[in-house]
Amino acid sequence: MPDIFALQIQGTVLTPSSGEEYKKALRRYSDLAILKASYIVLPSAFSDIPTVLSFATSQTPPIEIAVKGGGNHCSPWASSEGGLIIDLTRLNYVVVSDDKRSVRVQGGALWGDVYEECQKFEVDVVGCPFWFIGVGGYILGGGYGRFGGDHGLGLDNVLAATVILADGRIVRTSPTEESDLFWAIRGGGNQFGIVVEFVLKAFPAAQTVTLGSLTYPETDIGNVLSVVQEWKKVHTTKERVVLAFGNAARAAKVLHPFRDTLKPIVDRSVSVPNMLAASHVADGNFETTPSRMLLQGVIVSDIWTDMVLEVWDRWCEFTQKDDCKQTLVTWEIGRPEKIAEVGRADTAFYARDPHCVVVVHGGNRLPASDESTRAFGSSITDYMRKYNIQKTGKDIGVLLNYARGDEAPEDVFGTNLPRLRKLKAKYDPKGVWSKGFVIEPDFG
Repeated sequence: MPDIFALQIQGTVLTPSSGEEYKKALRRYSDLAILKASYIVLPSAFSDIPTVLSFATSQTPPIEIAVKGGGNHCSPWASSEGGLIIDLTRLNYVVVSDDKRSVRVQGGALWGDVYEECQKFEVDVVGCPFWFIGVGGYILGGGYGRFGGDHGLGLDNVLAATVILADGRIVRTSPTEESDLFWAIRGGGNQFGIVVEFVLKAFPAAQTVTLGSLTYPETDIGNVLSVVQEWKKVHTTKERVVLAFGNAARAAKVLHPFRDTLKPIVDRSVSVPNMLAASHVADGNFETTPSRMLLQGVIVSDIWTDMVLEVWDRWCEFTQKDDCKQTLVTWEIGRPEKIAEVGRADTAFYARDPHCVVVVHGGNRLPASDESTRAFGSSITDYMRKYNIQKTGKDIGVLLNYARGDEAPEDVFGTNLPRLRKLKAKYDPKGVWSKGFVIEPDFG
């Protein structure tokens, strides 16, 4: 076994012989994402990482490298069977700038770390609705958040970043520094380096965030969809169905047709003072999340009633299976104009047509149910994608953060793929970053 313990680094190296600490470091949001690595390295400084990269790539054959931020993707993209995991957990500091216009966030931070610091200075950033999601993967693949209606995607609010390249160089990237790399990491995922620090645009904090859930009996599905169609005509950039509804006064008005025209059997909506509190509101729901969670997503141009009803019927049939009863389908409806303002070629993120995000949360606890859960998620996302093409005449693509991994690269990156392939050859010619949705280099 190569002597990784001889490396001069400030961080910690774990192996299967490290006991409970190793087992803890292997854990992921979904058991489906766990692979047993030979080495897990927890860097304590940026300078640790080039040393570790050199060690792994110099072996014969080279050791496969995976990078873990939050560890929330349901595919094993942040794990490696017999390989080496660079776990960024300890690189998690957050610093708000003196002028409160930006926030520096290390790549191993969770959104809870960010919100905890931001609330002290009364600023917000475009981030994830849930505290336990990692900053890095969320931003590199898109970054949909509660403030998207006014501020766009998380990746559209990155001002600069520090990236460790496959050859060990530590570079700063921004619109004026390594601009090709800056373009690529905003939507190209983990294929160009390890982003160890982001500089995010900040804005004054929202005074109140109202969120939660209203629950209706299944017999009301038609009425609920009728209200949704009417609500879509009048809602503002401050609101998204299910996830966020702006300030408390506006929330009462927005929720009126859902609460008074329809009569929910459960009303769990609540107003909280900041994003830190908002990110913890759903904690109770996650306590019962099935251990073998599999997320698959699709984007559609609109929420058409007949499409939703077809998915509803399929969901009702599938969830009759005992081990699959906690499978969910969520529909995120907001104002997409800000996302669509950015051109397709302005960042690597291709999905710039106005759209809504639909996510299948496949949940089961028994390995025997894995295949049927995966097949259900695939059938639903494939159906909606085809429906969208039939309805609009165009395919608006696949979101990287919800990709299964078997999609064509053109479906994820669209017309940005040729440039991404050129940049892959420039920044990772040896294919060190081989986990995730892999981009093949173009050396021509």
